[in-house]
Amino acid sequence: MQSNKSLVSIIVPVYKAEKHIRQCVNSLLAQTYTNIEVILVDDGSPDNCGAICDEYAAKDTRVKVIHQQNGGVSAARQTGIMHATGGYSIHTDPDDWVEANMIEELVAKAKAEDADMVICDFYRESKSDRIHVCQNPGDDLSASAVLRKILSQQLHGSCWNKLVNRSRIEGIGFTPEDLCILEDELYNIRILARKIKVSYLPKAFYHYRVENEHSLCNTISEKSFKSKVKAVSEIESFCLANVAGIVSLDFIRIKRNVLFDALRTKRYEALRELYPEQKEAMINSGTPYRLLAPVSSCIALALRGYPALAYTLYDWNMRLINYLQQIKRFVKR
Repeated sequence: MQSNKSLVSIIVPVYKAEKHIRQCVNSLLAQTYTNIEVILVDDGSPDNCGAICDEYAAKDTRVKVIHQQNGGVSAARQTGIMHATGGYSIHTDPDDWVEANMIEELVAKAKAEDADMVICDFYRESKSDRIHVCQNPGDDLSASAVLRKILSQQLHGSCWNKLVNRSRIEGIGFTPEDLCILEDELYNIRILARKIKVSYLPKAFYHYRVENEHSLCNTISEKSFKSKVKAVSEIESFCLANVAGIVSLDFIRIKRNVLFDALRTKRYEALRELYPEQKEAMINSGTPYRLLAPVSSCIALALRGYPALAYTLYDWNMRLINYLQQIKRFVKR
């Protein structure tokens, strides 16, 4: 589709978000920058989301609704991209919300610095806290440097705090469409591999909702776990083939997160089988045990052959964190 250079396409994949979707869409329609199209992709949601989306489309011509059979978040984002007509695009998750001046300030920054991607900070919202998460990439804003910082998880890989110039992302999409985790990280890495111009705006506009980040209910479906393993494989294959100077050690942190998911869900077989060529490096990179920050030390312990002990250590930490949060909430009353 031919794009309107000043129009901003905001893509929202919608699935089982009936509780929060109105807050999300209301915040988008309240933007001080009014030249927007809000593309709501109802991904076969079994709740009332589809009807709510249609309700907004009937009230505001800037809202487009696409209903499709459930295909997952990647398929929904891809559908949104295919229907976008704006010169810029950004994504929003249906259970989050944004500040009214977000689009206006991001577009102004993009135009002032002729940037292809503008990265901003965000708020991490839990039931007990609001944390301003700084995304400062540092002095080196080259695309390759930003890409590496996403790989090392110094920067968040999401696409909801990044406005992009659509003329620079032709042919880039959310594939494979069966990915349900890290699909946005892979998408952004593909964009950055084109050596685009990146700018950073040190302000938080996006409210990222975390229902219970320290929950003791450590359930990750087999589908989600396999999707994460596949996404990391796709990221590694793409980077090794398309990004100069990337080596296997650059993927240690992202792979360690996969192993951490395996540990906290007691997938001990996956711990033994995944990434054998880099286990020694992960063991050696494990930091000494730190209270409330046990990830790398627990992974190193598990890879040394003590996964049950590592899980016990992790579980104890999570219980302690929950206890401290309860005290904090009590003191605030």
